[in-house]
Amino acid sequence: MRSLVALVAAPLLLLLGACADGSEIGNLIAGKSLGEVGVIDVRTPEEYAAGHVEGAVNIDAGAEDFREQLDALPRDQYYVVYCATGRRAALAVAAMRDLGFGSVTNGGGYEGLVEQGVPTSG
Repeated sequence: MRSLVALVAAPLLLLLGACADGSEIGNLIAGKSLGEVGVIDVRTPEEYAAGHVEGAVNIDAGAEDFREQLDALPRDQYYVVYCATGRRAALAVAAMRDLGFGSVTNGGGYEGLVEQGVPTSG
């Protein structure tokens, strides 16, 4: 029974991703100005245009070449990935880990980042 629970729970945990707490995400994103952290917005281009974290790169999670765009990113920096609610970000984090990225965090949702005072554009 325990193994059945683990079998069901593991994919759910992977799907949801581990979101770091707000202050940690804010600190990580502050590091982007030093070139230490890449910030990736996996929302649609329309969502991105309506407002995004300052300096974030938009890679639409729904794009056909999504994995190829991720694969083209350098592996030698830390990444914070966010979307509207954290769900697409969790999927992107899982894809990045599959591609060999070791330092990647689910930043959660855009509105939550705005509430934390993370600098935004758009």
